[in-house]
Amino acid sequence: MKRLGITVSYPKEVILIKIVCIAWLIAKVLSFKVWISDRYFPVVPVVDSLTLPNEFHLFLFFISLLGITSAFFYPNKKGILISVIVIEVASCVLDYMRWQPWEYQYLLTFVFFLFSKDRKQFLFLLTFLIAVTYIFSGIHKFSGSFLYSFWDRTILHNLLHLPYRIIKIPILHYSGLILAAIEIFIGVGILFSRHRRSISFLAILMHLFIVILYGPFGLNHNIIIFPWNLAMIALVMVLFYKNSLSNFTVSFFKSKLNSIVFLLIGVMPIFSLFGKWDDYLSFNLYSGNIKTLAICVEEVPEYPELEKYKSGVKSNRYCKDAYLINTTTWALEELKVPVYPQERVFKMLQDQFNIKYPNVKNTFVYYWYPYQNENLKEVR
Repeated sequence: MKRLGITVSYPKEVILIKIVCIAWLIAKVLSFKVWISDRYFPVVPVVDSLTLPNEFHLFLFFISLLGITSAFFYPNKKGILISVIVIEVASCVLDYMRWQPWEYQYLLTFVFFLFSKDRKQFLFLLTFLIAVTYIFSGIHKFSGSFLYSFWDRTILHNLLHLPYRIIKIPILHYSGLILAAIEIFIGVGILFSRHRRSISFLAILMHLFIVILYGPFGLNHNIIIFPWNLAMIALVMVLFYKNSLSNFTVSFFKSKLNSIVFLLIGVMPIFSLFGKWDDYLSFNLYSGNIKTLAICVEEVPEYPELEKYKSGVKSNRYCKDAYLINTTTWALEELKVPVYPQERVFKMLQDQFNIKYPNVKNTFVYYWYPYQNENLKEVR
């Protein structure tokens, strides 16, 4: 770029950090209500005693925006990077709803940039993070839940308006697994292939498809994923355009930092397949196989703010002749982020809901695919 007629060339690692800063700022502004406590959706602190006034949440939010903006202009200032990391961790400890996959990825990127011994290590750690995001996201999609929830309903029916009698044709139904295979192929190719540039084009096309699918000309849903997908496009372009990185080899483990990163994002997500590690920390994205939380209520006359989220008719499937509040719909509409999908968080959310709305008789239930009675449980 040019400043006062002087050409300024930024190193690749600085450009990557600037991309993350821009996407992070946009995401936080779009989802600003999740970063404050003055809202209808309950705040779910990691520890009950961390319930703090809204002024403190606001302070952290604005300091976070200032810190990320400062990191954009001064990415090599370690003090700024440390401040952003500390502020984000502190803010996320105050509310599980802030533990979103994009927040996790951006935070890790800053950590990698701060602790890498040189630019080569940072570039490879970021490459590894992007690769495992694709790999585990694809692995989670090899499921009937993905075919039913995303492929059949979202793409074939809602987007392409195909009738279900056509969708049920086996070859069309199971062809959705090609999307999962492509995602895994991209991740593995990024790590091991000599043709990263060609593979990166495939990744860019995938992200463009997601933006179009959920954009105003598609389903017009979940706007928080837009800056993340656009950031992924930019990161992939910058990282792999010249294909100058070496492939993944055993030499990766010579660094203690690399080994820790491999354990955290390369090994621990495997345990999510058995319910032993959090889904959002395992890049389980749009697979349809996470748990959904619903609140079964009677009337809520004292809290008109809940009326807009309450179903118009009573639900016999989940609530046994009571009204249903789908927490995912509520969270996406008010906070612009989905609910953190872990059972322990559901219980904590129930406790905070009862504190915030003490006169609402309720039952919290969660369910998952396949949507049968044995997969419907009450939060206790």
